[in-house]
Amino acid sequence: MNIILFDAHEVHENLLPLSFTRPVAEFRVGITTIRQKWEKVLPGDYSYLTEDYLSKKYEMTLNESGENLFVAGH
Repeated sequence: MNIILFDAHEVHENLLPLSFTRPVAEFRVGITTIRQKWEKVLPGDYSYLTEDYLSKKYEMTLNESGENLFVAGH
């Protein structure tokens, strides 16, 4: 399954300046990131849907068969 962690625009703006350089799911909560916590619960291929200027580094990949699950990264 293809899991896409997305950032809502309001959440991204509320977490500035931390969210200026990375998606919210890349924030560390304790010793692991939010993405790593999701990977333990829901195995699959992960990518990001984020602001335009961050999408060059954190790309989004879609599954052609349509098995894409969008999860809020926060």
